[in-house]
Amino acid sequence: MSLRSLRREDFRLELLLGLGKTAQVYLARAPDGTEVALKLPRKEVREDERLAQMFAQEVRLSMGLKHPHLLRGLAGKPFGEGAFVALEYMPDGTLDTLLRQGPLDRELALNLLTQLLEALIYLHGRGIVHQDIKPANVFMYGKVAKLGDFGVARTQDNPNPFERAGSPFYMAPEIFQGHAATPASDAYSLGVLAYELLTGKRPFYGDSYEALMAAHLTKAPPRLPGELDLHPKLVQRIRGLLAKDPARRTHLESLRRTLGGYYTVEAAPERPQKNPRGFRFLGWLRRKKR
Repeated sequence: MSLRSLRREDFRLELLLGLGKTAQVYLARAPDGTEVALKLPRKEVREDERLAQMFAQEVRLSMGLKHPHLLRGLAGKPFGEGAFVALEYMPDGTLDTLLRQGPLDRELALNLLTQLLEALIYLHGRGIVHQDIKPANVFMYGKVAKLGDFGVARTQDNPNPFERAGSPFYMAPEIFQGHAATPASDAYSLGVLAYELLTGKRPFYGDSYEALMAAHLTKAPPRLPGELDLHPKLVQRIRGLLAKDPARRTHLESLRRTLGGYYTVEAAPERPQKNPRGFRFLGWLRRKKR
């Protein structure tokens, strides 16, 4: 029996990984022994038309998209009483857990940036705008990063899922202004994340939503520290991701060429060797909005 044909009740629950407003996530095991992150929507999600559509989209996209740096759905049912999605289990939690442990070395930061860049280029090539790029939606296994959570993605079939989506820490200026999300909006969010990967800090802060919005709309991004010893062209490309005008923003293909031209980034395997168990599930438990 293939994993895709499994039903929710075919999985054995082993451990609660996370409990959120819309879903519960369990470490579970398929009949063949495969570990999965089993996501179960709450009853109020299943009964709310808009929230149910969001969950169904996450099921469809996670199971339909195939890229080494997108979180893969292994089985699922989009609607109804038995709705679920079984996602590949990433035992090291999320990127925000890793970032809380301290600054990353330059090579790892560039490696992770490249992986997420490739995932976004793949999505955009298929007419999909993620809309919610942030460390809490990047899942980790060793040095492998996978972008997940596609519920609010803008697609050709669902061109206007929400008027506004995403964390304000990573939101592009035009989204604050009420414009529709585009690939350039995702590029901006990746630019914020690039700063965080390289420096351990976000480029823009605010004590309130309004102050944070003003920072994104008006402030220039800080300089990247010289001790990172980044090539000036790469610095230019990363800062260009944060251009206020989406038409002037760095294109992701341009960033890819610059990274490939000046740096040898080690290719990460799709599935690295398993880490020992222990506290590997804490990243799922600690997921929160950033």
